[in-house]
Amino acid sequence: MSLTLRHIEVIRAVLQEGSVTGAARLLAVSQPALSRTLKNAEGRIGMLLFERRGGRMSPTPEALTLQRDIERVYREIEAVERTSGDLRNLRGGRLSVACNPSVASTLVATVLGQTSALAPDARVSIQTALNYEVVELVRTRSADIGYAWDVPRQSEVVATEIGRSRLVCLLPRGHALAARKSVSAKDLHGVPLISFSSTLPIGFETESAFAEAGATRRIGIEVGQTFVAAALVRAGAGIAVVDQLSVRAVADDLEVRPLLPRRAVRLYAITRPERPSLLARQFAERIAQMARDTVR
Repeated sequence: MSLTLRHIEVIRAVLQEGSVTGAARLLAVSQPALSRTLKNAEGRIGMLLFERRGGRMSPTPEALTLQRDIERVYREIEAVERTSGDLRNLRGGRLSVACNPSVASTLVATVLGQTSALAPDARVSIQTALNYEVVELVRTRSADIGYAWDVPRQSEVVATEIGRSRLVCLLPRGHALAARKSVSAKDLHGVPLISFSSTLPIGFETESAFAEAGATRRIGIEVGQTFVAAALVRAGAGIAVVDQLSVRAVADDLEVRPLLPRRAVRLYAITRPERPSLLARQFAERIAQMARDTVR
């Protein structure tokens, strides 16, 4: 029969205190109870661990050999206790986040900057992906939590809307339309745009805005990322329609005007049905709060 953790605890206490009395006091148990546990441990391993000499418990060579492994076990137990304390106090743990690049460079980047100070020993990984890929990463447990625009329904994950980001026009400095407070889809009728495919949430909402205005959206350059659209506008390649949240990270030197009719993309937090870790819950709460404050 193998030793239990209680047996190991008793053996260690006797090694430390050198007597049954001291060991019983250390573990806050009666001497008879401790003696019975020690005798049971010796019976299980089939050897004598201590010899009584003048009121002292002298360890046998076998006990001294075991002592090295016993101390190693306790070091590992202490490590588990430290880790559990860090997790409880949000100092440590692991967190894997999947999101599209625009969310990664805005909301996620800001919150992780705050969380790194709160949880200095945490290890966080960020995977940037397309919206449908974010859902798949969470579903297959390759990520703890995901953030994506207008995600499709999936029975194996939970999608919670946490904010909406309206569509805006991205213009180069000095452009004639920059003199206006907003830009209508009619103003862009037939103009070759830097724009997203209709299969993507931003492209779909852009197409809807143009259809409502009775205008034709003409794609001059099709893109899949906002930072690429911003780089093209900066280079003089045209006007782009993107979402307002995304331009915060890439368009400080460009003109930004609301697009009319008003359209927005919805931002979702993607999780699995089971309860996430404390670190993941804290992170998700901060993202949701920031989304409420900044994504309209």
